Amino acid sequence: MKLLKQLMIAGLLLTTLPAYAHYIWLEPSGKQMHMYFGEYGEDLREVTGGKLDNIAMPEASVVKGNKLVPITYTREANHLALADSGKQPVVIQEVKMQVKDLRKNNIGVVKPMYYARFAAADNEAASGLDFDIQPLGAGKVRVSLHGKPLAKAKLEIIAPNQWMQELQSNDVGEVTVKTPWTGLYVVHVVYVEPVQGEYGGTAYEGIRHVGTLSFIKQ
Repeated sequence: MKLLKQLMIAGLLLTTLPAYAHYIWLEPSGKQMHMYFGEYGEDLREVTGGKLDNIAMPEASVVKGNKLVPITYTREANHLALADSGKQPVVIQEVKMQVKDLRKNNIGVVKPMYYARFAAADNEAASGLDFDIQPLGAGKVRVSLHGKPLAKAKLEIIAPNQWMQELQSNDVGEVTVKTPWTGLYVVHVVYVEPVQGEYGGTAYEGIRHVGTLSFIKQ
């Protein structure tokens, strides 16, 4: 009975997770790449007609050299299916979301920006995204904001079995990620940039960057 009660409570918490805690991430599926919105560590994927619609106007691209080349996608039941990337690094970003008042969550009035990157290789160049998590090889990644390393950034690394570790980038934005299991890893970083501005006629006091890097450990 006690175990059943604990499972019921866990299920309730899962269904009430706030959307601001969500992120987007990329997973390969055959020749396509799928973008999900939710919580990889909770196996939560939002659906079309629900919270997935918050990712309304994302821009998907492949990284070629130092350029982002747009690719198309289709909206499916619980993901966006990106066109064949030809084994190139893939990124997607949603930077047109309206300003959110998250003061009740101690976050403030912020402009949300979502980014996701899938690493096609262990070591890749910067993607050109404003907020980037770049694979450097040997398990090392670099977090960058506007092309400059972001020191002391907090990273959450979710393993294929939902095991999670929390790390912090060093003074040059780098950290080494542990990958003890095979499968898909998602590196998740949130950073509120303390800059004021206006978007869509609404003022904000910070830009909330939410980024992920996903990759397959063979």
